Amino acid sequence: MAAAGLPTAGGEIPVRDVVMEVVRRRSGRVAATLAVVEDLLVEEGDASRVALEFLEDLQNAASHGSEGLLTTEELLPLRGPRTVDGWESVDRFWGTVVAWCDESGVELESSASLRAVEHPGLRSIMWPSCRSLADGRRVGLSDVVLYEKATGAPMAAFGHHPRE
Repeated sequence: MAAAGLPTAGGEIPVRDVVMEVVRRRSGRVAATLAVVEDLLVEEGDASRVALEFLEDLQNAASHGSEGLLTTEELLPLRGPRTVDGWESVDRFWGTVVAWCDESGVELESSASLRAVEHPGLRSIMWPSCRSLADGRRVGLSDVVLYEKATGAPMAAFGHHPRE
């Protein structure tokens, strides 16, 4: 939280809230936060799980193309080698869900309604849990749940993390 420029006293802050703070274009904290993520990815247990959850939420938030947020292209060069591996793992998972939805006839909604959300509290809940696609559609947690139920693929946290 210190790397993200958030207070470290006063209790836990949800990962999605940390993400929404650092992904803001003017925060200037994403590189420092990704360096912490890089270190957490080598640890066992909760630390690496939280790091992957951060990467997932960061990718999802950046995917919406909001003017005030960093883009995926801006984030890519800031990743370390372990972060690249985690990033690609998260990306493959969401790509697999999208492919399954397309093959199974699950109709994905337009991402336009997500970008219309102006309330910061609602954005911090919705944007990290859904991913906007290049074709204007979005995939979200409800689609992940459908994928998990249909395929039996385990879903811990947001789906791609190994069960402990």
